[in-house]
Amino acid sequence: MDKVLFIGGPGNISTTTATSLMENGYKLGIFTLPGSPDDDGITGSIKMYYGNRNNPGEMEAAFNDFKPDMVIDFSCFTPEQGEQVLKMVYGRIRRFIFISTVDVYGYPLSHLPMRENDPWNPPNCKYASDKRKCEDIFWARFDRDKFALTVIRPSYSMGNRFVLTALTRNGGKYLIPRLRAGMPILVPGDGTTLIHAGVAYNTGKMVARVAMNDNCIGKSYTCAHDTFMTNDDYIKVFANVLGVEANIVHIPTDILNGMNSEIVASSILNDLTRYNIAFSVEAFKADFPDFIWEKSLEQAAREYIDWNDRMGNFPDISVETYEDRIIKAWLEITRGFKVSAEGVDFVP
Repeated sequence: MDKVLFIGGPGNISTTTATSLMENGYKLGIFTLPGSPDDDGITGSIKMYYGNRNNPGEMEAAFNDFKPDMVIDFSCFTPEQGEQVLKMVYGRIRRFIFISTVDVYGYPLSHLPMRENDPWNPPNCKYASDKRKCEDIFWARFDRDKFALTVIRPSYSMGNRFVLTALTRNGGKYLIPRLRAGMPILVPGDGTTLIHAGVAYNTGKMVARVAMNDNCIGKSYTCAHDTFMTNDDYIKVFANVLGVEANIVHIPTDILNGMNSEIVASSILNDLTRYNIAFSVEAFKADFPDFIWEKSLEQAAREYIDWNDRMGNFPDISVETYEDRIIKAWLEITRGFKVSAEGVDFVP
């Protein structure tokens, strides 16, 4: 079986990819930053290399020592990093898999659900722009003999360390204690905006299936769950697991943006959560019709809650946050509106 070198990891998605490949007889090495988490203790079965990919000599030393047949790059985020890894692997490995992102399709999406070959819109954040540039660099050098490329674009995949909310990618640590306490939860818009939430465990399994199939060379795949939901239903997944009712407060996105707040402007609202987000996984299903999404969102939510409870990661929510102040101001304003058959009145 092939020797596979991960660049980056073990992490949210790559942990399951690693375990799946090892279960199928692949030998694994991981080049990662010192201090990276040892998810589920898997590094005891893997050849570990520690260094910084921005120091190309450190990455190449790991590459030369492990002598991989395949490289899966989970941590290439800039064109410079793309050029460096391309120079290192070109003509020296059998396959290269680049972990990109669905954000390269550009928001708002041109089609719902978005397919790989639908028209792309301009990326609306640097992260997506740089990932797209990396894809361009790699596809320009695609060669079945010297650079056998596959691109994977994961959608949002929740794991024990990663649950996003309306304003932040690490919002889960506040979401759970707020739900438990019956506190209001901010959802932008009217709650019907679509979110394509998945489970990192399943996404990692999808990556592994692609890595184990040479027929995937020259292709790109969106890797996500085969279902999507509204933002309200997404919050209710966590509420239902906790056995509580979600106290959701809808605030129009235009109102949030109109506050001219640096905190809102630097959040993921305009990069991501204000848009309808839904992706097609038909290309993946066509090549892997037997694939099963084993873990449900409810199961992943329960694991997230249990793991973070054990680790003591949920913060004290008695301290007022910026989100609290936004919700409080909105409720004070809207509480004075009185709607009747005669019209709308405002009572201060």
